[in-house]
Amino acid sequence: MKIYRIFLPVIAALAVSCSKDEAPREAGTLSFTTSVEDFEGQVTTRASFEGNAFEDGDKMKLKIICPFSSHTEFGETTYGNSFDGFWLLKWNGGEWATLTSADGYDINGDYSPSASPNVYDRYEAQQTPYVYTAQTWSEEQIFIAGGGTRVEQYSNVFHANQTKEADYKASDLLWAQTIQQTGSYNVHLSFNHVMSALLVTVDDVNGIGISDDAVLTLEGMPDIDQCEVIVGDYYADRSKVNSNTYGYKNKHTCTKEQNGRVIGVAVVNDALRMSETKPLSEIAQTATYTAYNSGHKTYRLIVPPCSLDAGATFWIRDGEMRYSMQLSQTLFEQGKLYRIEMQVK
Repeated sequence: MKIYRIFLPVIAALAVSCSKDEAPREAGTLSFTTSVEDFEGQVTTRASFEGNAFEDGDKMKLKIICPFSSHTEFGETTYGNSFDGFWLLKWNGGEWATLTSADGYDINGDYSPSASPNVYDRYEAQQTPYVYTAQTWSEEQIFIAGGGTRVEQYSNVFHANQTKEADYKASDLLWAQTIQQTGSYNVHLSFNHVMSALLVTVDDVNGIGISDDAVLTLEGMPDIDQCEVIVGDYYADRSKVNSNTYGYKNKHTCTKEQNGRVIGVAVVNDALRMSETKPLSEIAQTATYTAYNSGHKTYRLIVPPCSLDAGATFWIRDGEMRYSMQLSQTLFEQGKLYRIEMQVK
C-alpha cells in the first residue's frame, strides 16, 4: 500500500485520522492522504496499470454528508457549482488538484467547460459527524430526461471491451469512505477495489504456437457494457444536496450491509422520471468481454462481482485458429483477483 501526502496552504479542514499514517495538525494547513488497498490475491495495488500508483489524469469525486445534522454544513454543498454537490479532483503531479476548464468538463451546467469547485476553500470544523465518500470516475454524462430535466453525472463506466488500456483501467472502480466525529484538519481515504479481476495465463503445452496477437474473450457474462456501476452508500439517504431524482441519493441509497458493496448498475426510469439501481442478479448473462493483452501470453480482465448461472467460456482467437475453455469459476467476489491458467492443447 502506498500513501501519498498532500500539504496545501489553505484555511480548510477535511477530516479523518489514519491509524497507520497520522499527519500532524497545523493551523491553516490541510493534510490530505490517500492509499489504495491490494486486490486480494495480488501483491500490487491498482491505480496505474501496473497497480502501484495513481496516474496523472485519474479522477475522483468526493461526496460529503453530515448525516446527523439538520442543517447543510460546510462541505456538503458546492452552492450549485457542480451536480449533486460533488467535489471533483484529479491526480496531477503527485497530488489531488481541482479540475480546470482546460479539462473540458461542463461541471457547473452552463454548456461550456468550467472548473470544479475548490474543496480546499471550505472550512469544515463543525461539531457534527462528517462522512467522506469517494470513488474514481471516468466520464461526464449529460442527457435530457423526462419532462426536459437536464441531468449531469460524473460516472464510472464499465467497458465490456477492455483491449485498450484506458478502458481496462476505467472499469477498475475504486471506492473509499471515512467517518469523522467532527471536522478536522486531516482526512485519509483508503481506496478499495469493488470489482473483481482475472489474470489469465495461456499455456501452449503442445507448442501449437499461440502468437502474442491472439485475442482472449469471455462469453456468458452480465450485460453491463457502458453502464454506470453503483456502489451502495448507507449515508446517501441523508444527503441534503441532490440535483434531481436522477442523482446520487436515488441510486446509492442502501442497507447497512450493502455499504461499500456493488449493488447494481444505474438505469433511467422514464415513466417515474428518476434513476434506479438494477441489481446484477437481474441482468442477462449474455455478454462477451474482451481482455487486455498485457504481453507474454498474459491477459487481464475486470469483471463485476457476480454469481453466474452457468460457467462462462474463454475463447482464444489467433488468426484462423480458435480454442475454448469452460470456466469452472461461477462466483466472482468483490475485491478479489483470480489467477487462471488456460492450457491450449
